[in-house]
Amino acid sequence: MKLFCTKDVKKNKYSNADEENFFRKQLFEELDFVTERLSRIRESYDMTDEPELVDALIYEELAMRARYDYLIRTAKERSVKCKLSVSD
Repeated sequence: MKLFCTKDVKKNKYSNADEENFFRKQLFEELDFVTERLSRIRESYDMTDEPELVDALIYEELAMRARYDYLIRTAKERSVKCKLSVSD
């Protein structure tokens, strides 16, 4: 999965362009990390049948989903639009 994000210029309420660019870069990197990690977690479910490991994967997936939701909410607040592209 890959995210393609753009800034909605009409709603820009931040005057410091360098700060905004730094924020966007960090946000994109974090979103890429989280989506990649979620993908690996889902693949890991097929590789184990140990109940303790399955539990650990479930908790890790829930944590990554919460992190993803936070990042998306933050992007919306800053008027950053993202489109998710799934590639096989």
